[in-house]
Amino acid sequence: MDGICLLVPDAIRRLETEGRRVEIAEEGLHLANGKLNHCIIYRDSLTSLVDRGDTDDALWRLRRAKSARKRPAS
Repeated sequence: MDGICLLVPDAIRRLETEGRRVEIAEEGLHLANGKLNHCIIYRDSLTSLVDRGDTDDALWRLRRAKSARKRPAS
């Protein structure tokens, strides 16, 4: 976590630019990429902020999981 927060609309735009489908939920932003899912929790009680580091981590995890699924089983 880097301590820098993004407004939810900015975070959604950033994630959608990366090609992720984003759903707004009560507990946070849900990212979906086929069968791979991740939730980025809200950082305030008004559900208007998420941590930028959390969005970066979520994108990294989804990219890594997707590439791991493409590798042939050994």
